[in-house]
Amino acid sequence: MTPQARKRTSAVAGVLILVALLAIVAGLVVVQYAHYQPGSAEAQEHPAVGSQPCTSCKAPQHDYAHEAPYNDDACESCHTTSSWLVTHYTHDNPDFNVSFHAIIGCERCHTEGEEPISPDCETCHAARSPHGVGAVACAPCHTAVAWSLQRAVPEGHLSLEGGHEGVSCFECHTAGVDPGAPDRGCVDCHGVNHGGLTNCEDCHEPSRGWEPLPGFDHSLFFKLEGRHTQADCADCHKNNTFAGTPTVCLGCHTVAHTNLTRCEDCHTPFGFVPSTFDHDSYFRITGGHTKLDCQACHPQGVYDGTPTVCTGCHGTAHGGLTACQDCHTTAGFKPSTFVHATRFELVGIHGDLSCNACHPNYKYAVNIGDGSGTCDSCHDGPHGVQYNDCEMCHTPSRWSAIILEEHPGEIKLGTAHSERPCTLCHPTLRFSDDAPRACESCHIADIPHVGPTACLDCHRPTTWSEVHFTHPAIGVHEERPWLNQYCLRCHPGPDFTQVECTSCHIFVDPGEETSATPFPIPSAADLTAPVLSGM
Repeated sequence: MTPQARKRTSAVAGVLILVALLAIVAGLVVVQYAHYQPGSAEAQEHPAVGSQPCTSCKAPQHDYAHEAPYNDDACESCHTTSSWLVTHYTHDNPDFNVSFHAIIGCERCHTEGEEPISPDCETCHAARSPHGVGAVACAPCHTAVAWSLQRAVPEGHLSLEGGHEGVSCFECHTAGVDPGAPDRGCVDCHGVNHGGLTNCEDCHEPSRGWEPLPGFDHSLFFKLEGRHTQADCADCHKNNTFAGTPTVCLGCHTVAHTNLTRCEDCHTPFGFVPSTFDHDSYFRITGGHTKLDCQACHPQGVYDGTPTVCTGCHGTAHGGLTACQDCHTTAGFKPSTFVHATRFELVGIHGDLSCNACHPNYKYAVNIGDGSGTCDSCHDGPHGVQYNDCEMCHTPSRWSAIILEEHPGEIKLGTAHSERPCTLCHPTLRFSDDAPRACESCHIADIPHVGPTACLDCHRPTTWSEVHFTHPAIGVHEERPWLNQYCLRCHPGPDFTQVECTSCHIFVDPGEETSATPFPIPSAADLTAPVLSGM
């Protein structure tokens, strides 16, 4: 049966049902009118009661009271003064105020003392449902007037326009079973298409059939621009397969330039030539590099893995140095931009030397010495291993320019000695190995006293009067510190081989009462007088 035939049949059935309902209602009215004829006791006009409720009357007819839950409403909410048998109750659910529901009698759904039955259609009509017991709710599709009078398509139902127009319910609701759905989709009836796509509604809608939606926005999946706008769908979607179509260049154009895969870094859909690649983002081309062809650095069009450091193309130089940019620029290898002072400042005679003097065969990675920049790394000092700090005494200008301000060690030189050459006391200049020349080797003729000849035991080269001799302890003289300075008090002459106590002490005959004179304390003049005259 065609959809149009079904609609006509449904309309005819509806009309017949309405006629039958009207006939039944008219029959009931006639019966009611014949039973309650005017003039009969029951049909007599009820006395005026004003606002008093029915229960205020003590007539036997008024003693009846419904059981819960139907005893809350007043009598007049359902009955009239014409007859208790005629009710006029209006249900909240409009479905029970029309068709047979309005005349079947209250007791069909309501039992004294019990809650009313469920208002769902299937409570009473489940056995008559052609869709299977409990399979589908009746109300969404049918009306209370008649089963054949169907409601409009339920809210949320799949559109029944276009390709779905004329489709009967049972074509989708097979055997009257609910197809499942508020989430029912196109693929449930039409299957999966285009290589696995399931969201048919992205491109189609029922009113247009399978014809694609107008204004379909391909950019939601892949923006079509440049040469892509001229391609047929089948160029990218082979065999009408849209699922899994690649969205990256190499998905269709394969890999180029060896292992490079990001075509969009250098090309656009408007054409592969010219390239939009910004070479400076990887390696800045300046100076001599601007004159080169791409093939000079990228043989056979291989961009991938091209080195970006100088040694990658030019190799190492100068004995193994790799940081070419420290000394050279891409403008040219000469002149060098290297500032030698950043490693070692070239002053004095160093500034006159050729590079080869310190870097044989121009191998700058290999320096004479250990490359530390100290003098002894290149110069083997003549003063012994303990004296290799050349800068303490010498300058790079010339070795003979001595800048030593203070003699090292505990011996300090006076003015006379500091102006003399080092060889005066150090004939070999081996300060670490050889003992310095003794003072007496120069001053033997100047010694004014008899006895000791080792000058440094008592004197310093600064001046002869600077005596540093510590006298051995002599009995009670242990507490006399002036013994260390005023040598002539006990050694007149001066002869340090002789000792004269009488210069301070006067001895008398032991038989006399007075054994000794008090010890004479040296006067201020004695203490301040030169220790050794003539020295």
